Amino acid sequence: MLAVLSGGTGTPKLLQGLVRLVKQEELSIIVNTGEDVEISGLFVSPDIDTVMYTLAGIVNEETWYGVRGDTFEEHERLRREGKPELLRIGDRDREVKRRRTELLKEGRTLSEVTRILCRDFHVLANVMPMSDDRVRTLIYTEAGPMGFHEFWVARRAKDRVTSVAFEGAASARPAPGVLETIEKSDAIIIGPSNPVTSIGPIVAIKEIRLALQRAREKVIAVSPVVGGSPVSGPAGILMKGLGYEASPLGVAKIYHDFIGGLVIDDRDRSIAPEIEKLNIRAFTTNLMMPDLPSRVNLARTVLTLAGIRPT
Repeated sequence: MLAVLSGGTGTPKLLQGLVRLVKQEELSIIVNTGEDVEISGLFVSPDIDTVMYTLAGIVNEETWYGVRGDTFEEHERLRREGKPELLRIGDRDREVKRRRTELLKEGRTLSEVTRILCRDFHVLANVMPMSDDRVRTLIYTEAGPMGFHEFWVARRAKDRVTSVAFEGAASARPAPGVLETIEKSDAIIIGPSNPVTSIGPIVAIKEIRLALQRAREKVIAVSPVVGGSPVSGPAGILMKGLGYEASPLGVAKIYHDFIGGLVIDDRDRSIAPEIEKLNIRAFTTNLMMPDLPSRVNLARTVLTLAGIRPT
């Protein structure tokens, strides 16, 4: 069994490669929910949906959010009525979010709802929220605190970051099956998602972090930063705001107490000795994933480094 920690960008590309080499039934994916938000009365869990749509083969690969070929009639109607939405939600995607909201109102947990939705989309992997408890990522800036989507989507990351907090993480419990997955998996891969706001909320839950620490030798992370820049998203801005350099070494310092290995890009080979001083094995390969063949190649490399033979 293979476990993957995932946000909504970066890691889904790697998942596309992994499912060509590993049966979905052998995959357990622990997904960030720190960016969950209510929009137009709907409970939106963007990272779970992106992972689910990716595994179902219907994700919009232009944005890595929403459903490929979706329409936006409802979103545009709300905008015309003076009810603009923070996120652009497609019509088919909206129905998924509406179903999630209805099931949650019936008293089901987010874990239960996620299993139901995955079954609807014939997703065979075990997709799990990090917690059934609400955890909210708050980004503190010179303009004040704000949620991730306000910071990144509405304000385009223009405000200087001073700190990041995960509201509710101190009391949140891991979702059912999360700790068992970490303990029993042959390897745990931390995908190339934002280390601050995608992976950060997951490991902010104490029991999850402790489980990763116990399993440290079989935890391998893939850097989302190549050279001095993140491959996508605001990772670099957030890392610098928290006092880390935007580099694979900065990623290693954030993860230093719970990973045994870090995969970095070939062009960052010179940083490897500094990473290994942190008692983290450094591996180099081509991390760029512009198409499916490159995603499969990276997945094969990561599996080999993790000691797993592709099927």
